[in-house]
Amino acid sequence: MPDVGQALLEAQVISEEDLQKAAADGGKLPETLINKRIVDEADYVNVVARAFGLETAHFENLTPDPDAIALVPQSAFESTGCLPLRKDGAVLEIAMADPGDNRVIDRLARTSGLTVKVFVAGPKTLVREAGRIYGRQVKETPKAADPTEIGPPLKELEQKLKNAVQELGGDDEDTTDTLGAIKLEMNDLEPPVVRVVSGILLKALKMGASDIHIEPLEDELRVRYRIDGCLVDVLRLPNEMKSAIISRTKIMACMDIAEKRVPQDGGIKVGIDDINTIDFRVSSLPSIYGEKIVARVLGTSELRPSVEALGFEGRTLEIIRESLANPYGMVLVTGPTGSGKTTTLYTFLGVLNTDDVNIVTAEDPVEYRLKGITQVNVRPTAGLTFDKALKSFLRQDPDIILVGEMRDYETAAIAVKAALTGHLVFSTLHTNDAPSTVVRMVDMGIEPYLVASAVKLVVAQRLLRRICTHCKEDVDIAEAERSDLDQATLASVEYLSKGRGCDKCNGLGYKGRIPLFEVMPVKSKEMKRAITEGGTEVQVAQIAKREGMLTLAEVAIDYVNRGITTLDEAMSIIMSE
Repeated sequence: MPDVGQALLEAQVISEEDLQKAAADGGKLPETLINKRIVDEADYVNVVARAFGLETAHFENLTPDPDAIALVPQSAFESTGCLPLRKDGAVLEIAMADPGDNRVIDRLARTSGLTVKVFVAGPKTLVREAGRIYGRQVKETPKAADPTEIGPPLKELEQKLKNAVQELGGDDEDTTDTLGAIKLEMNDLEPPVVRVVSGILLKALKMGASDIHIEPLEDELRVRYRIDGCLVDVLRLPNEMKSAIISRTKIMACMDIAEKRVPQDGGIKVGIDDINTIDFRVSSLPSIYGEKIVARVLGTSELRPSVEALGFEGRTLEIIRESLANPYGMVLVTGPTGSGKTTTLYTFLGVLNTDDVNIVTAEDPVEYRLKGITQVNVRPTAGLTFDKALKSFLRQDPDIILVGEMRDYETAAIAVKAALTGHLVFSTLHTNDAPSTVVRMVDMGIEPYLVASAVKLVVAQRLLRRICTHCKEDVDIAEAERSDLDQATLASVEYLSKGRGCDKCNGLGYKGRIPLFEVMPVKSKEMKRAITEGGTEVQVAQIAKREGMLTLAEVAIDYVNRGITTLDEAMSIIMSE
């Protein structure tokens, strides 16, 4: 493809001498040629458009497009000369005087995630129309991008981001070393919006956040991270950035930025290296002040190398090992969203993942990549639901099946059938404890005798914040008496400790989380009879306790006495029973 100088020479609009004089001027060639009246702007546009096979830009009926402007703000125009016209689906239309500048076009395509369509316009026309599109005065001549310069808007936003991270004990200088080759562009040619959104994602990964909340408020945009189960305020952005930040995030998540009236779901993939990626599951929700964005960070939790490393010990560890040794049956892990169920299940799969077994999973979405197994993302909108995936699995000669969640009767019925016909099935349910899980399956429509025969083990799970070991200190046992605990529970409290707060834990007193488990085998004749006869949660729980099951509350008190967590943290488990 020719450059604009060559195109003008071949059209005999300028001479070689004219071209040399313009080049010696040191400015951009199109502006120099037209400002020095070497060539007429209209002639320039027609010749360049014909030489590059492009259309000329028409501004007569052009209405400024906020979505396009969010991708190419005024500062980007002044540094690149690219003027946003409109965003049409997956295509970003721009006007520029030098369509031969492939470097700028390629960078714009990469940062926006869209196909860039170029129209040709004269430099004077671009400056005039930029004033109308951006609604303010624009510099006469777009300047060349200076790699060392950061404009005032970007400086302000980046400083706010850095300040927020420093308040939480972060260090903004070693992001690249900490995260490796994360492919999130932070180049100066990118618009400020692109750099800020990339920075938000990078900081979330670095700080170990599980969720990112981008929330429009009445007069500002708030960004919060969920760290160790608690939301932490990390950044406040001015109200004028609200639309641009949300639009950029939706573009990265492959959402329709023109649709702002209904919720949407999408995803962002961030490359770590040529093979591995980190996924963000993104959801938008319209609110009275704009769209709220929540991004769940997937696949960043570290899988444990063994069952013992999860925290199972003593009798519960023996029960888990026996259950995993079964050639068939159903193992259920239950608990609320974010309680670590998937991590537990994948640790089980990792233990069982050998060359002589065929493991298939159906998830929404796949959160971990485990080598040697077949993993399927269910897509309800495309007709691939959990029950349809399960039906297909049974024709794939599986030994072990993981169903991300049993949400309905159809899925549960197929899973039970698979467990009874020689397959080991893992799945999750959203129930409060282990005894209520088997009752929940009956409520879903599964015959009680099938539940008693198929289910081999139920594990209820929660996560509690761990006391920071760097600032841990003892607490007077009398503090327990000021709580709302009953006398029987108070009598079981032997030791109290807490974290006073330090730089290592961001002043919270907690660092990391620890799982606690309620393990209920469905093995004894008495347990199977109670389930078959339609026993209640209370009846099933009484049998499980007689057989040695420790409840979540009992395990939580044990963690308090061992100095692992605080009584305040354990109260959330104790009071729910």
